[in-house]
Amino acid sequence: MKDPTSAAGDAPAAAEAMAACGRVGNDEAPTAPPRKQALPSNRFALELEFVQCLASPAYLHHLATTKVLSDPSFLSFLRYLRYWKRPEYARYITFPHCLFFLDLIMEPRFRREMSEVRFRDFVHQQQFLAWQYRGRELYGAGAGQLTETSEDNDESGAQAEKV
Repeated sequence: MKDPTSAAGDAPAAAEAMAACGRVGNDEAPTAPPRKQALPSNRFALELEFVQCLASPAYLHHLATTKVLSDPSFLSFLRYLRYWKRPEYARYITFPHCLFFLDLIMEPRFRREMSEVRFRDFVHQQQFLAWQYRGRELYGAGAGQLTETSEDNDESGAQAEKV
């Protein structure tokens, strides 16, 4: 596989890329429109950073309240970014929730609901609970360890009251 950071040298201008994104399917490789001017050499890093920003419910709420999520050219750009779901690109992703939200953003109902503060808070809470569950599963902080910790805190609190 080519080094993705060096692939941006002959890329189209960002505005044209967004306008031409509608031609890209769900998980297809991005297709480049005719070249008018070159993008920065750090295009890979810029797109990676932007895609990962989509893992933040607060950022999605900001996009929804400023009506960016209702802009057809922005939605085309998001469709273009779906190539990050392919394994050769997804391996660079640190926050995998961004790929989940990338799909959800395509749903009109999700875009509409994301402008509501209560929904943003609900999504953030659910994301936190998912991270918490994953942490327990991966690192073994099971229910037994959690109750021991709370019992230790109760005992230390009782000893502090005696002193």
